[in-house]
Amino acid sequence: MVQYLSPGVYIQEVAAGPTPIAGVGTSTAGFIGMARRGPTTGRPTLVTNWGDFLRAFGGHFTLGGAFAGATHLPYAVEGFFANEGQRVYVVRVVPDDATAAQTTTSGGITTRLVLDTVLAPPAAANVIRLTSTRGLQVGSVLRLQQTRDGVTTTSADRTITALDRRTGAATLDDVVSATDVFGARWTVVQTNTETVATDGAIDTLTNIGDPVPASVELRATSAGAWGRDLVVEARHESAATSRLVEVTAGHLVTGAVDDNKVRLLSAANFYAGAWVELDRGNTKLYREVASVDGPVLTLLGPALADGDLTPQLAAPDDYTTVSTCEFSLSATADTVSERFSGLTLADVPGRYYVDRLEASTLIEPFGTAPAATHPLLFPAGLDGLTVPLDTNGSDGTAPPDAIAIRGDDLGPGQKTGLRAFEEVDEVAILAAPGLTDDAVQDALVEQCERLADRFAILDPKPGAGGLALGLPEVLDQRARFDTSYAALYYPRIVVLDPIGGGPVTVPPSGHLAGIYARVDDSRGVHKAPANEVIRGCLDLEVTVTRGEQDILNPAMVNVIRNFRSDLRGLRVYGARCLTSDENFRYVNVRRLFLFLEESLDVGLQWVVFEPNDERLWARVRQSVEIFLTGVWKAGALMGVKPEEAFFVRCDRSTMGPDDLYNGRLILDIGVAPVRPAEFVVVRIGQWLGGSSAQEL
Repeated sequence: MVQYLSPGVYIQEVAAGPTPIAGVGTSTAGFIGMARRGPTTGRPTLVTNWGDFLRAFGGHFTLGGAFAGATHLPYAVEGFFANEGQRVYVVRVVPDDATAAQTTTSGGITTRLVLDTVLAPPAAANVIRLTSTRGLQVGSVLRLQQTRDGVTTTSADRTITALDRRTGAATLDDVVSATDVFGARWTVVQTNTETVATDGAIDTLTNIGDPVPASVELRATSAGAWGRDLVVEARHESAATSRLVEVTAGHLVTGAVDDNKVRLLSAANFYAGAWVELDRGNTKLYREVASVDGPVLTLLGPALADGDLTPQLAAPDDYTTVSTCEFSLSATADTVSERFSGLTLADVPGRYYVDRLEASTLIEPFGTAPAATHPLLFPAGLDGLTVPLDTNGSDGTAPPDAIAIRGDDLGPGQKTGLRAFEEVDEVAILAAPGLTDDAVQDALVEQCERLADRFAILDPKPGAGGLALGLPEVLDQRARFDTSYAALYYPRIVVLDPIGGGPVTVPPSGHLAGIYARVDDSRGVHKAPANEVIRGCLDLEVTVTRGEQDILNPAMVNVIRNFRSDLRGLRVYGARCLTSDENFRYVNVRRLFLFLEESLDVGLQWVVFEPNDERLWARVRQSVEIFLTGVWKAGALMGVKPEEAFFVRCDRSTMGPDDLYNGRLILDIGVAPVRPAEFVVVRIGQWLGGSSAQEL
């Protein structure tokens, strides 16, 4: 109890009225299947529109005959949103032998032309512009290699005689040769500035043709051939550039390593651990920054003498620039593009490429990070720009089997397959579009029954030889189940194929999940998701007659009918569960109880550990009665008044001394759900005053 120990005013908040119980959502779906790309472990991906799915999973795709029937997930998601579904969680599964595309990037400064170039005497024509001049200086040797229309043209080795650091233009020496035109699109520029670095400084240069050292290892974030289509580019960048202040006493002190200090006009954006390029005009030095103190940088490496940083050009270019050395990585897949700039090989907080790429949905580092971190080992494409992921990258040889679809529990947040949905309480509708293996459909039903908060939509199996499944086969499939937590629909539907441009037959579960969501949102979960038009559907795989439905409906197979001759389109014309329990014959009844049970489960959590006495029982009864009254008013329960729709008991009649002694609060609830008017019987007869019709 609150203690009042001194005079004053004490404010206390008290609950006013019963604790409300809110209804849980029922229209969120969960789909599992193959996709072109996307994560295969962890929490399912929430998709709220078709664009989200394209960005995360890549849209429609085909993988050949071996995967027939396993690539229907995109059609299902598209059909879900076409029928006004709002939220769907997606889990991607891949075959066991699927692999992720990967590469080991070269380390160096292989670069490219910016403009087309003519190399020929006189020397005035020998001017080229490059995408990067890092590591280049007067005296560096270049070699241009153009591959165009299957023909490779290689220039003679050309030495840089002048370098414009503002434009990136390099003037080459006058080597007498035939006139060559090098197109920027097809030309790679190799240099002799592959390096060896020690103690925070770049010491030696090697020659063109020497082995290129390896840099970072990259791979696609998930398995599949999609990774081979990734366009990854690496570019050199500078996060900060400043001019060196005139070297005078106190600005640069020779001697010990700790005395390598340089003063800049501004050290904004410079940081400890950065490599910097000190450009005098004709030659360059590279050093690692040990610390930053105001505008003063302390550099690592051999001691610098005053003359090491003296500008080498005449006015107005008589200054030495200091620039940080970073790189960027960009990746593009279909319509998704990502760019990560200001990256370093060194473990610099906020810049380390390993940490920054954790945010990427397309590429990720793997393996061991390079031990050397100097700027001339930053990743480069073999063509000076593009980094091809040309190793592995396979969709596998066969669709994922039932074991892969059921998934593994690799720990919290690391589940795969259907098991991943166990961590998403919002999922109320579960489907595996096109995955009709017995073990897969058993797993769907098992999860729904075990968690008792979701309902499975099952697809019919495909017929042999590409034909529609016949009635005997449909009845055989239905006979495997006796559950009120699933419904089976027949036949499959025909939609437009965005890949081929013609019609394609797909399973109906995705479109039906959208109809479930549409009816839930517009009418309520108590309304049967039937007699509803299927949007985005061109036709049915096979037309089911009324006589055939007379066989399928009593067997609890829900039929999709063609009513276009009556100007009513293609409609879902069944709402039965795969059960022998007459109490839960209808889909809406089972889903209404799932809604009630989940809402009560969530809404009564406050009761746990409350004092178990009459006052608590009264509060619980009042909360539940208010909730069920709202459900009755929404039309979900029978009766002209609440007393006819439900009852709530929580008192001495539901709990005995043993229950109270063992901490049990027992609540008895009875509800009278509405059932669909499945059979409308019109009785008509003659009457002396004419005729009348009565609908019962």
